[in-house]
Amino acid sequence: MQTKTYSISGMDCGSCAASIEMLLQNQPGVKSAKVSFENKEAVVTFDDAAFRFPEVEKTIKQMGYAIAEK
Repeated sequence: MQTKTYSISGMDCGSCAASIEMLLQNQPGVKSAKVSFENKEAVVTFDDAAFRFPEVEKTIKQMGYAIAEK
């Protein structure tokens, strides 16, 4: 397991953060995900053997946001 912090841009409100958090929590290999609207970031703990960041990045972009590793 490892934990990484990602910056997220494009969020306008707490509902945006909640939507991204739900998406992250439902990804294969993710143990936990916490998205902060105030800090414009996500902290994700995951099993790197199962977590596929490029797929997550693509889905988040389709939602209208951008995510990048800090």
